[in-house]
Amino acid sequence: MAEPKQESLDKMWKYVKGFAEKSGTSMHPMPAVTEAVVKGLAMHIDELGKPLCPCNFYKDKQAEAKLRRWMCACDEMQIYKYCH
Repeated sequence: MAEPKQESLDKMWKYVKGFAEKSGTSMHPMPAVTEAVVKGLAMHIDELGKPLCPCNFYKDKQAEAKLRRWMCACDEMQIYKYCH
């Protein structure tokens, strides 16, 4: 599996930390899970140009990115204040 660009990782860490602080969202209590989510977001930035949630399976990632339903911060995250 390819690794995301460091620039994309840095961008997503900054976004995730900033969003959590501003919104009161909690990250997963196990740091490895949060790291995996951020890495997946960064990989989608590299692949799609959009931070598509890596926690779902998408038959067509490009089509899903256009719909914007699962962009970080997804609706679930905004409602429940919790990210995996």
